[in-house]
Amino acid sequence: MWRFGRPSGTEVLIWRCQGSPRDICCKLHTRALKKTFNLSLRSDGICSSINRHHFSFPAKTTSSSRNTWRELRTSMCYSISGFNPRFFCTYEPVTDPIEIHKQKLTLWFSHLPQEERQFGGYFSPETMHVQPLILEHHPDEDRGLSPFKGKTSISTHPSLTVEQLFDANNNANKARGLNVLLYGAVGTGKSTVVRKLVLDWCAGSVFSQFKLVLPFSCEDLSHLSKPTSLRDLVGRKYMHLRKTPYFSGDYEKAKDVLFIFNGMEKMKLDFRIGSTELCSDPNEALPSGAVVVNLLRKYLLPEASILVTTRLSAVDRVPKKYINRYVQICGFSDPDRQRAYFTSRLLQQNEGKPGKAAEMLIEMLYLNLQRESQLATACFLPSYCWLTCATLHLLHFTDTKSPIRTLTGIYTSFMRLNFGGEVITVDGNVSSQEQQNSLMLYVVRTVGKLAFDGITNKRTSFSAEELEQWVGGKTKTDEELQQLAVFRTDVLDFFLVPRDDHGMDAESGGRHYVFAVPAMQEYLAALYVVLGENKSVLEKLTKEVSEALGQASEDITSLLSILSKIIPFRIFAVFNLLKLFPKLFERVSSHSKGRIANTMAAEMFRSEDSFNEDVLDQVEQSLLGVHGPQPQEETYTRAFELYPIFMGGLLHYGNRRLLEQLGCSIKSHTVSQITRALRKHLIKESQKKQPPEELMDLLVLLYEFQNPRLTAEVLQSIKTINLSTVRMTPHKCFVLSMVLNCTSSSFHLNELNLSSCHITPELLQILWPAFHHTSNLKLCDNYLTDTGISHLLEALSGNHSLQRLCLMHTGLGDQSAQLLAERLGQHNVLKELNVAYNNIGDSAALTLVDACREHPSIHTVHLYLNQLTDVGKQSLYVRGGPRVKEGRRVKVLASVTEGSDISEDWHPILSVIGKNSLSWDRGRVREQLLVFLKDLEWGRKQHQSFWKKMHFRRVESVVRQMLRLLEKSSDTGTGTGIK
Repeated sequence: MWRFGRPSGTEVLIWRCQGSPRDICCKLHTRALKKTFNLSLRSDGICSSINRHHFSFPAKTTSSSRNTWRELRTSMCYSISGFNPRFFCTYEPVTDPIEIHKQKLTLWFSHLPQEERQFGGYFSPETMHVQPLILEHHPDEDRGLSPFKGKTSISTHPSLTVEQLFDANNNANKARGLNVLLYGAVGTGKSTVVRKLVLDWCAGSVFSQFKLVLPFSCEDLSHLSKPTSLRDLVGRKYMHLRKTPYFSGDYEKAKDVLFIFNGMEKMKLDFRIGSTELCSDPNEALPSGAVVVNLLRKYLLPEASILVTTRLSAVDRVPKKYINRYVQICGFSDPDRQRAYFTSRLLQQNEGKPGKAAEMLIEMLYLNLQRESQLATACFLPSYCWLTCATLHLLHFTDTKSPIRTLTGIYTSFMRLNFGGEVITVDGNVSSQEQQNSLMLYVVRTVGKLAFDGITNKRTSFSAEELEQWVGGKTKTDEELQQLAVFRTDVLDFFLVPRDDHGMDAESGGRHYVFAVPAMQEYLAALYVVLGENKSVLEKLTKEVSEALGQASEDITSLLSILSKIIPFRIFAVFNLLKLFPKLFERVSSHSKGRIANTMAAEMFRSEDSFNEDVLDQVEQSLLGVHGPQPQEETYTRAFELYPIFMGGLLHYGNRRLLEQLGCSIKSHTVSQITRALRKHLIKESQKKQPPEELMDLLVLLYEFQNPRLTAEVLQSIKTINLSTVRMTPHKCFVLSMVLNCTSSSFHLNELNLSSCHITPELLQILWPAFHHTSNLKLCDNYLTDTGISHLLEALSGNHSLQRLCLMHTGLGDQSAQLLAERLGQHNVLKELNVAYNNIGDSAALTLVDACREHPSIHTVHLYLNQLTDVGKQSLYVRGGPRVKEGRRVKVLASVTEGSDISEDWHPILSVIGKNSLSWDRGRVREQLLVFLKDLEWGRKQHQSFWKKMHFRRVESVVRQMLRLLEKSSDTGTGTGIK
């Protein structure tokens, strides 16, 4: 229902998901061929790739090229079918376990998560990777450099490249491999660095000293319940390496192995001899944690090298004597790295062809980053660079082929990428009640509570004392205190950063913090409310009692059935009251859901926010900055108009499913209750006349909600959509089309006003569905040109109720007028056509008027302020006369005069010019007013009647007044107008 004439968002994502592996396969296995044959291949699919490969090879090839061709064909068949390639290929498959290992690792690590595929499928790890800053730095110096401490502290430490991590010069004991610990905060890019490292090793560009690289996820290892040997552990994950000789204990073999253990904080490691026995046999079964411990101890395969990645809280789990080198990943420490990241993503549009819009976005981003703004601080973390790109991609690169994406969905995906499935642990120990220890739920109950308090009190800045109060202020047990310490070390800095005035408050002198991205405060506050965490004391009490009674309901029923025989009836009635308590809780809970709906409606339609910019423009300004004169004093109080929109978006099933993976459950029954209560509020408010910006916000809320039934019911109460002066972007156009597409075919608006909305011919294609539901369409003051008119008329071909079409000041020329004349017959009920203030000449204007005369219902055509001569105006006046057979007259408004008489529509013409004189080309307006004045003076001289002369002089005085005001407005900025 949310799709108009093309596959659904789910189908698009499934198609791209199925298409990704084969494209990756083509790119992977042609890499070696390009070095020899200099082929230029595109990932257009398997069949076309095979054909191009076949014709690109010469008739005679060397043995090496034939082997490469065998590998290419083998891998292609394997990626298509998923079965053993020997059944589909004539050539012999690859038998070298190491080569098989590299192929499988490449396919595995090249696979992009669903969150990355939403960008259109143009990205690959090779094209979008930007190396974050890596420093050799011991955590004991200051417990790690926070990525938000600035460049001064970072520059004192030497930086490293990935290739230098295992530099042989740093290994004093050549008989043993190096143990390197790479640590960093959440979102600094640890997993991304590991993925790029593995892909580069497979391609042969880094770590050539290692013949075998074995990456492991510590989270996966922690879930292994049975003891296993190192050899079986490797063979279980990499079946093709079961018989590899690298684990035989031979020094010459083991020194060529690199183990990678990613995410050590998710695994319990105990280096005490009494807890983890020593082991040097790769075939001895041990718990997975013991295998890793003995590898790090260098008792097991001491010649092998090891790379461990972890968060700062888990650095001390490995004793210092087992680590040869500590390195910290610090993200993107300077605007140039950030710009490189943005360039790699935002320029990868239109099949890799950079566009002017993307280049302009990057320049504006770079200027904002150079100001050392709040965004520059946040973008020290690559994760926030990803969020910035995802948001800008949504706002500016949405098109008719894009899947359904929402701003709420982007923020929820952002959370899943950084905290997917995590539980808060202490020393790798996970509580049996994992749902209660969900890291994301812990974030909501602490940082989300802080965000909610800030929105309630209209504040975005928080003191250190407030952080202490809201984040862990009620912890009591030792376990809670340990969890809080881990949370503060690893996660808290991910959301809150020092204020961009170095965090110092002028009044109190204390340090203050803000959310890294302003919209994150609204998202977490919305999640806090929707999850029901802001319960009143009554709600908390009734829930606890109801749950206790619910668990014992069967026992109570059985007990009462026995006691009813021996206890007096009056006493028995008291026990029956207990059975009514769950019903009371149900009523209290229902009231709570209604309060959530009331909050959404109240925040959505606040009168003090009525004249703010629409919410999507506010989001964009938070990323790109405000260009132009800056305010003298920056304030940290602002409107939170995204907050209710996030609340609506979180109720969508897709976001609820992602939140379920994060341990945050929103039940369908809760959504139903909130939706029923919200429907009444939205219908009531939508019947009121809303400013264009507020109306755009309402459309965004309906789009984020992704509930077609609710959307259709709300729109039934809206008869006019006036978005004039709202700066329409591709995403706003997409929102408008999607929302209107939820209505039935019988739904029609009295008016759709898109005047002065910066609509281009490209945006018209996105707006096609919106044009099917209106009888009065206004597109004034948009630069549509002839190309845009062609798109518009194609879109309007499905609208059979159009009565008025206003295209004033849209850059139309003679070609557009000719096209309009040809297509007028498709709209049998069209009554009025306005093409004033364009570039239409005499011939095209006459053709258009003739077509209007042939039309059965058109009675008025606006043609003033066009490139018309005096002869042309006179001819138009004559053509507009009544037809002989029908007696129907087409009124042609070309000037304030009609021949030697004053036009009866002179006042509307001058009124329109007066209202728009400041936004139009003042030189052209002044020129036209002088022409009007000349025509009026000539007409006055043609009449002897005193009253007619007075009428001419009255109109002349109005035109002269407009000229004076137009000249004055150039200096004072005042407007002109006709009352």
